[in-house]
Amino acid sequence: MMVPSIHLNGTSKQELLEQQLVVMRALRDAIIALRAAAPHGRDYYPQGAGTIDRALEEHSRRLDKLHAIHAEIGGLALAITEGGHS
Repeated sequence: MMVPSIHLNGTSKQELLEQQLVVMRALRDAIIALRAAAPHGRDYYPQGAGTIDRALEEHSRRLDKLHAIHAEIGGLALAITEGGHS
């Protein structure tokens, strides 16, 4: 992972960290919203057997992607907290 360098001519450590925290909060909100939009069987049964299962699998993959990005940004925030790239 590319971690920014913390130095006098660059963006401050605090600002870099705050940027990542803003992103993490937005991702958390997106995860909450996506969970609330989970597929429900009543919306899929007219399409036939197994369609809700496929919809739930797709939904789960989308959640996994958001969780993975959230974790990656968390790692970046931690690296910045620990001093960034030297």
